[in-house]
Amino acid sequence: MRTAGLLALAIFFPAFVWATALVNINTADKATLMSLTGLGGTGVKAQAVIDYRAQHGSFASIEDIQKVTGIGPSTYAGLKDFITVGDTSASDTTDTPIASTTDSSTQEQTSSSSSGSRTTSPPSPSALTLDAGNNQDAVMEVPLHLFARATVKGGAVDPSAQIVWGFGDASSAEGSAVEKTYRYAGSYLVVVTATDGQATGRDEFIVTVRPAQVRILEIPDTGIVVTNDTNERLDLSSWALFADKSSFRVPNGTVLLPKANVLFSSTITKLPTAPEVTLAYPGGGIAARYTAPVSPVEAVVQLSGPVTGFNEVQTVEPTIINPKTNIQVHAEAVSAPVATTELAAAGAALTYESPASTSRFSGIFKSPWALSFLGVVVLAGSAFIFL
Repeated sequence: MRTAGLLALAIFFPAFVWATALVNINTADKATLMSLTGLGGTGVKAQAVIDYRAQHGSFASIEDIQKVTGIGPSTYAGLKDFITVGDTSASDTTDTPIASTTDSSTQEQTSSSSSGSRTTSPPSPSALTLDAGNNQDAVMEVPLHLFARATVKGGAVDPSAQIVWGFGDASSAEGSAVEKTYRYAGSYLVVVTATDGQATGRDEFIVTVRPAQVRILEIPDTGIVVTNDTNERLDLSSWALFADKSSFRVPNGTVLLPKANVLFSSTITKLPTAPEVTLAYPGGGIAARYTAPVSPVEAVVQLSGPVTGFNEVQTVEPTIINPKTNIQVHAEAVSAPVATTELAAAGAALTYESPASTSRFSGIFKSPWALSFLGVVVLAGSAFIFL
C-alpha cells in the first residue's frame, strides 16, 4: 500500500511542480525573470524583457518573447515550458505595476511609460479654504490692492477656484488679485467667496476708509512742502501736483512718514513757482490746495483806487415856519459822495454849515416886503449922492 502511494506521488509531483512554477512574463520582476533558464547570468536579457514591456506593452503570447533583443529560438525553446502571459484580455489597457528589487529607476520609467499618453484631470476638491487677509485701513480716492488665496486640503493652492469679491458698497470684482477705490469715508464689510465644482470657501474682513489728512504746508522757491498729519504712513504713489499749467505725477513707492514734512524739490518736479498749488488723488480728486498769502504792499494796492459814484441820499426835514414872515420853508435833498464815510474814518476834515443859518438868510431875501424896503433904501441913497 505504501509503495503504491509513493509511486503515485512520484508520478504526479513533477506535473504539479510544472503547473505551479510558470512565470508570467508580463508581470514578473527582474529577479524572477533571471531565475528562468536562459535569462539569468548578468541579467541583461531579463532587463531587455522589462524594457520591451515598457515600450510595447504586455506580451500577447509566450512566443512574442522572441521579439525581445537577445532572445532567439534557442532561448525560447528553453523558456516556453516555464513561462506564461496570463490573462491578457485587459493587459494592454491596464497599468501593470512592475516591481524591481535591483533597479528602482527602471521601475519608475516603467510606471511612467505604462501610463502612456493618457491624461487625467485632477478631481474637484471636497472643500476649500479661503484666506483674504485681515482688516485693513484705506484712504479715500486711493486704490486699495487686495489678494485672496484658495487652498485645498493639505494646503495646496487651487488655481481653478473662482474667487468673487463683494466690497460692501454694491460693487464687486472677480479674481485672486483685485483693486478697489472707495469714494466715501466709512467702514465696509468685504465678503470673498471661492467656488470649485461643489466645493466652496468664504472669508470676510473690514475696510475702514478715511479722508487723507494731508496738506501743502508752504511753497518756497525751492519747491513744495507736503505734510502728513496722520499717525500712519501715507502712500502718495500716482498722486499728482499741479502748479500754474504744469503737473507732476508722484512716482510709485513715495511714502510719507507719520507727522512728517517732505519737500518736493522743484529740481525734480520741474514745476514753476506759482501762487497756487494743488495736490490731487490718483483718480483726480483734490486732496489739498495751497494759496500763497498776499503781502501788505499788495494788499494796499488791491484795496486802493479812485472814488467814483455818488449815493443819492434823500433827507426829509420837518416844516419850518418863519415867525416873522409866516412862510413855510422846506429843506432840500442833498447828495453825498460814496467815499465820505471812508474819508471820515481816515480822519479827513469835512466842512459843515448849519442848515438853520442858511435857511434864515435865504428866507429874508425871498420876502417881497424886505426886497421893497431894500429898494427904497437904495433909491434914497442914490438921490442923496447926486444932490
